[in-house]
Parts: sequence; structure tokens; C-alpha cells
Amino acid sequence: MRPRVNLTRFREKISIKDVVGIILGSAILSLGIQAVLVPAHLLTGGVTGLAVILNFLTKLDISLWYLVLNIPIFIAGYRYISRRFTVYSLLGVCFQSLFLELFKNIDFGIDNLLLAAIYGGVLTGIGVGLVLRSKGSSGGTDIVAVIVRRFRGYNFGQTFLVINLSILALFLFTANLELALYSAIGMYVSSHTVDLVESGPYVTRTVFIVSKEYEEITHVIIHTLHRGCTNLAGKGAYTGEERQIIMVTVSKTQLPRLKEIVFQIDPEAFMTISETIEVYGYGFQDSQADF
Repeated sequence: MRPRVNLTRFREKISIKDVVGIILGSAILSLGIQAVLVPAHLLTGGVTGLAVILNFLTKLDISLWYLVLNIPIFIAGYRYISRRFTVYSLLGVCFQSLFLELFKNIDFGIDNLLLAAIYGGVLTGIGVGLVLRSKGSSGGTDIVAVIVRRFRGYNFGQTFLVINLSILALFLFTANLELALYSAIGMYVSSHTVDLVESGPYVTRTVFIVSKEYEEITHVIIHTLHRGCTNLAGKGAYTGEERQIIMVTVSKTQLPRLKEIVFQIDPEAFMTISETIEVYGYGFQDSQADF
């Protein structure tokens, strides 16, 4: 028997800010498709791309195919993600279908296929990224990407790129190779733009520092950069020497200052730097900001 859901608590999580972000993202995404990609006969990715292919074949509106194709994916989203995400995604699909219909006669008049692929990719990437940052989706592969990230850990852009390449292969049956290649450029630009917009300022750097001067380095980081550190016990595999390893996460803008601090104190320090897509906790994202 399904447990009872606290509907009051669920409704409190739906914010006007998120809804506005979903509407704005859906509008930008639809504008990129109808005003740039479709007039150039280029393909966008995901379910919208499938809808464009079916539009080429049947002449039925893209918005209609988009709604039909999303039905089975929504069932999966409701089951594996959350009810709030499903509600937000439903809003995204409805608004995108509306904007696709409203913008179908708009043409920016970009005749150069390369420019159309780049500008269309940027617009669609911004649109999808805004919707995802608003904890929703525009349906289709957005929902698939969220499920993949939740269970497999791949970021949105990676999932979009794999799915889009598969759809691009289908596009070859309805278009020539030149259009397919330019469409691939647009999809590549779009997938990277999605990650850039969705991650936003939260793309950080996690740094591991090995130094004999770990106490002084930790002290300066805490009191100069105002970032917390974690000291991890380590042991050199070759020397067998016990070492303390400093782990710290900083913003992109703080990284140059961190390197300056470390090497001023210990020029022989060993440091590894990794890009961190998401960080939750004090000084970073609220833990309630995810889906």
C-alpha cells in the first residue's frame, strides 16, 4: 500500500522563482528551435529532435508530436524521481508546447548554417539549463538525464550528447549529410551550454594538498580564504612516511589565491586540483536545492 503523502509540505516546495525560471527557459528553448534551427532545417536534440523529424515526415505540428512522445517518459519520471519534479516538468512541457506554437512563424533569417548551428545550440542550451536550474525539466531527455545522473552519476551534458548522437543517426534518413553534420555542431554546443548554465557559479574546485607545513597552510586557508578544511591521514606508499593531507573546496575565483598561499608557505608542496560539479553545505548550495 502506498504511504500517505503530506501534500501541504509538497506544495510549500513549489516556488514562484522556479516556475518563472521554467517559463523563461521554455521560451528561450522554443525560440531557438523555431526561429533558428527549424528554418535552417537543422535538428535539435532529444525528444524535440524526434518531434522535428516526425514533423518533416508527417507535416504534423512539432508541438503535437512533442506532447505525445513525452507521455511514457513522464511515467518514468514520476516513478523514479519525485512528484515535485514531475509537476515542474509538466509545467515545462506545457509551456514549451505553447511557445513552440506561438513562435512557429518567427524566423531570425540566419542563412549561414554554421552560425545557425552555433546560435541555435546556445539558445537551446540556455533554455534547457535554466529549466534544469529551476529544478524542473522540459520533458523528454531532460527527465532521462536526471534519472541517469541520480543512478549513474553522469552529468546532464554527457547524457544529452549520447542521446543526441543516436537521434542524429535517425536524422540521416530524412536529411543530407551536410545538415546532419551542422546539426551535430549545434547539439555539441547545446550540451556544453546546458552544463555551463545548469551548474552556474556552483562549479568549484576540490584541492588535495600534501605538505609538511599543513598546520600553517590550514590556518591561512581558514582565516584568509574563509574556507573550511579537512585533514586526512595519509601514508607514503614508497617512503612509508605518515603525512597529513589537506582537502579543501574553493570557488574558481579563489583557486589562484589558494595556490599562491600554498606555494609561498611550502614551495615543495604536492597539490592535485579537480573540478567539482556540485557542492552542498555551508558556504555553497543549500542541500534542499536539488530535485
